[in-house]
Amino acid sequence: MNVEITDDERDFLKEVFEEKQKHMIQEINHTDTIDFERMLKQKLDVLEGLMRKIGVA
Repeated sequence: MNVEITDDERDFLKEVFEEKQKHMIQEINHTDTIDFERMLKQKLDVLEGLMRKIGVA
């Protein structure tokens, strides 16, 4: 599937993704539960993959 987005949409997604990325990194750094940390790291990997796909990583 290909999705075309405008520059404004890409810029908005960049802002949203970067904010989520920062929040997830903070959560990872403050969690005491190894299973929760693993889950967050997996989701962070997915998020960063999406960021690369839209060219904002």
